Amino acid sequence: MNFLNPFALLGLAAAGIPVLLHLLNLRKLRTIEFSTVQFLLELQQTRVRKLKIQQILLLILRTLVVLFAVFALARPTIPGSLPLLSSTSRSSVIILIDNSGSMEASDGGGERLLQAKKAARQIVEGLRDGDEVVVLPMTGLDGSTSIDFTRTFPIALEHIERVRCTDGTANLPSALRTVRPLLDNALHAHREIYVVSDAQRSIMHRADASRDHVLTHDASVFLVRVGDGQRGLEQNVSVDSVALRTALFQPEKAVELEAQVRNGSERDATGVVVSMSFDGVRVAQRVVDLPAGETRTVSLAAPPQRSGMIAAAIELENDAIDRDNVRWVGFTVPERATVGVIGSESDALFVRTVLSLPGMERSAPRLQQYRTLREAAPALSSLDAIVIAGGDITTQDISQVRQFAESGGGLVVFGSDAAGLAELLSTCGLVVGDRVSSDGDAPFAITSADKQHPLFAGVFITSTGTDRAVESPRITTLRPARGGTEIVQTSAGAMITESVLGQGRVIYCGVPPTMEWSTFPTTGLFAAFMVRSILYTVSPRDQGLSVAVGDAVRVPVPPRHAGDQSFVARDVYDVETTLFPVRLPSSTLLELPPQYRSGVVKIRAQDSSSVMTVTLNAATTESRLDFIERGTWANELAPMVDHPDHVVEVSTQSSMRDVAQAARTGSELWSVFVVLALICAVAEMAVSRFMAQEASVAATT
Repeated sequence: MNFLNPFALLGLAAAGIPVLLHLLNLRKLRTIEFSTVQFLLELQQTRVRKLKIQQILLLILRTLVVLFAVFALARPTIPGSLPLLSSTSRSSVIILIDNSGSMEASDGGGERLLQAKKAARQIVEGLRDGDEVVVLPMTGLDGSTSIDFTRTFPIALEHIERVRCTDGTANLPSALRTVRPLLDNALHAHREIYVVSDAQRSIMHRADASRDHVLTHDASVFLVRVGDGQRGLEQNVSVDSVALRTALFQPEKAVELEAQVRNGSERDATGVVVSMSFDGVRVAQRVVDLPAGETRTVSLAAPPQRSGMIAAAIELENDAIDRDNVRWVGFTVPERATVGVIGSESDALFVRTVLSLPGMERSAPRLQQYRTLREAAPALSSLDAIVIAGGDITTQDISQVRQFAESGGGLVVFGSDAAGLAELLSTCGLVVGDRVSSDGDAPFAITSADKQHPLFAGVFITSTGTDRAVESPRITTLRPARGGTEIVQTSAGAMITESVLGQGRVIYCGVPPTMEWSTFPTTGLFAAFMVRSILYTVSPRDQGLSVAVGDAVRVPVPPRHAGDQSFVARDVYDVETTLFPVRLPSSTLLELPPQYRSGVVKIRAQDSSSVMTVTLNAATTESRLDFIERGTWANELAPMVDHPDHVVEVSTQSSMRDVAQAARTGSELWSVFVVLALICAVAEMAVSRFMAQEASVAATT
């Protein structure tokens, strides 16, 4: 039994008034005169017993009058229809439509989102004048949009038609929390929530650690299931992840992507075409076979044809769910760097030769030659990296180079006997010792190299995919360094070491780029080291950011752009938006609006220079096609709500209009309680009159 006016039940306290009056009357003593003691004894046996019964009857009748009157004011109702008592209550209705990726799948009834829209339309069409309704998608809801009930049903039907599938994941506990403010402002006491979904198991996941109820209101929750699990669905293959295997990027040099492709179906998939695209242009593809329920690693590589920010994707052909057929990754191919080479002509000869080789015109840096750091000082602000191949270093030079590196500039330093070299490297966190010389007949050789470091990742891989040994130069003199990341080791100590200074990278090589201390400049290792060290030091350390679809995005602004007043973001819909940084004491942030579609957001400065990429990918849960068993959905939701008996699971095979009508149809019993109160009042008056007459007769006698 429900009460449409439950606050009236506070009046039940008035039922204690007749009891209180009855107890007070028992304390009053009445004097009755009798002619003989014989009559007194007779009254003790008959009259007193009868008087007590009449008083108890009056107490009961008076109490019932109060109780029935209070119940009538509280307007009690019961489900179902009783003759002359049935009525349909006005309702506040919330319709939640699952528009996650799995609703894109089709079965014998067509696309499941279309089935959900049909069920939602039936619910709206079953409403009556005076009802209010709101239609909400379970994913992709714009937080800035005002949400409220409407009594104009055509508007609700328009909202249903606007619902589209997104890359987000539907979550019922979160959705029920979202609608709680709506229930607080509902006009009618009878409230209904319809959840129209395919019952993907991930819909019941609770992200929070608390076990509090997600719905604390007295509302009927109807779980409307569309489809029948995996029955009737097409085969579904998905891309679960994509990772960049290339560390350094340059135009016309292959970029390798590695993808995890999964067959989430119950049968084998043959001839699956896996393709890679750059900014929507297909650049590579492979064909693979996937056994049922298994995952394969697929690698694809292709060279980008330009510099700048690139949105790369691994894609599959259409199947049951198209939204899980693509996964994105963003990367930035640096523009041609401007590099200052410090040293004499002989010191910088091999450096300039390697960085100016034919065929590298699109990616080779623009070189500027300076004999000393002091000569290069006025041009430091226009340089992306500095190569110190020789020349003495003063204290003033050290201060300027340090500031250059901390702001994001690249620094490549070669070992030598130059004055100030040890002091410069000490500011970079490296401790440089004295030079070490070998015996003439036993030069130093490379003993190990970190082949996974970006400087040499893939350099020693042959065309057949095998790893080859590092070509070692003959080293007669070495000035090793300690304190950084050792990349190449020799028998006399570290030859190549990396350190970080602020936002810049520092690469130190323990031998100069001349033939004086070693044969290093004449080896292929030197060419690879020189080209890749420039690429590595000028590449931004904040290459990109990866977030989930629908999450709020707060992007830290790279220090080299911290002073910019505004930025331009091209979002996943190819729409450009101007962003203004939020400056905090410890950092500068950019706030992006939530994105509800997979893709790559490209952020650039007002001068069109690349800042960073933000990659958005959907969760993989939607492609797993794991559904809640029929008949158990209500049981899973019951522990999360205050009124588990009001949770009902229904199927779209039932008429939504009939389900809604049954929920709103009940029998109001207030008229019954009014009649009962009147009967008790009449009975009370009759008993009181009868007792008064008897008392009068007794007094006369």
